[in-house]
Amino acid sequence: MLLKTGWWAACRRLRTSLSFGAVLMAATVAAPALVRGQVPLEAEFEGTGHPGHGTVEAHLGIYDQTDGGGGNPFLDEALTVIEPVVLFDYDVTPRSKAHGEFSYDHVSSASMKRLSRYPQQSGASGDDYFGARGGLDYQWNERTTVGGFLSGSVEYDYWSLGVGGNLQRSFNDHDTSLQLSGNFFYDTVDIIRFNGQQNEGTDHRTSLTGSVGLYQVLDRHTHAQLGATFTHQSGFLETAFNSVVIEDPSRPPNPVLDNRARGFEVTEELPDTRDRLAVFGKVRRHVGRLNALELGGRYYRDSWGIHSGSFEPRLYRWVVEERLNAHVRYRYYDQNGADDFGSHFTSIPPLRTQDSDLGPLHSNSYGIGLEWVRDSRTSWTWNLDWVDRSDGLSMVFGAIGVRRSF
Repeated sequence: MLLKTGWWAACRRLRTSLSFGAVLMAATVAAPALVRGQVPLEAEFEGTGHPGHGTVEAHLGIYDQTDGGGGNPFLDEALTVIEPVVLFDYDVTPRSKAHGEFSYDHVSSASMKRLSRYPQQSGASGDDYFGARGGLDYQWNERTTVGGFLSGSVEYDYWSLGVGGNLQRSFNDHDTSLQLSGNFFYDTVDIIRFNGQQNEGTDHRTSLTGSVGLYQVLDRHTHAQLGATFTHQSGFLETAFNSVVIEDPSRPPNPVLDNRARGFEVTEELPDTRDRLAVFGKVRRHVGRLNALELGGRYYRDSWGIHSGSFEPRLYRWVVEERLNAHVRYRYYDQNGADDFGSHFTSIPPLRTQDSDLGPLHSNSYGIGLEWVRDSRTSWTWNLDWVDRSDGLSMVFGAIGVRRSF
């Protein structure tokens, strides 16, 4: 089975506009202004009045998943992803800003070796992903900003096109900000099954997402953000190369399966629609001259039967004032399993999956981030996160990046 398990399969199934690197970089955002006693309006765009100026960023992210014998017992779910990302923004006029992102992923998986037996499977040695996104924000007036983006990505068996827009309005001397956004993705999938078969042609999926976000300054030292996101997906939503093992004690041990279980494989089958709702929020407060505390959380549910919640405290501190900022983070996550998930099957139900990410689990995540402000134009970031899941899988995220203004 070509198994881009865990994070990779989940990202392809969701098809969000955030890449792995972008998620890691979002996790690095510190609060230097807040720690100095001011409350930054993180979501707000304002024209700089300096056309021809902007910033460029380069980041390298690494994701490594190890299988400690849990998760799907029939497969080795080890996985490694290496992703360089380049981002930029550029002040086109005093009121407009262009921005873009370019990313490349190299994915390798222990289970890809299973497909080396099938010459027609060109991805058996690994997978390469290329993505690009570009957009423009325009400050309509001192309170209103509008923007939009186009994106595209491609792999050997997959391509995606996306479009989206946003509207942001500030109130109360910019102490309050309301943002509305939406995006649409159209994806095409070459159906390549776990045994290398490619006789089913191609299929597609669509994803339509709407989001609302509210930012509020509570006082000089405290601010809060609340938001909700709803996504409707339709089309080919299962992962083509995933399989489900039907156990049959009358059969001999299956050498293809990681635990040589007695049984045979069939395709994963899941509903062709999925509705997803997430509600989230956080509060950050300046404590003392050099510290800030943040508390966040998220609740999620979908039409496949998954309910989940997370709890996320963080601590920010200037280690060297105005030069080196550090933060530590923790995240507890808990979810039940999808309606059609099963660890073991002895018959073939019409809908079925053994994808570990759709099963019941809880996890503890620990992370640390550093930002070094070298000078007024250059800063460096480092991040490291470790995730320990109850199903026996563990993940390490690492990233290093540099940002330069011009």
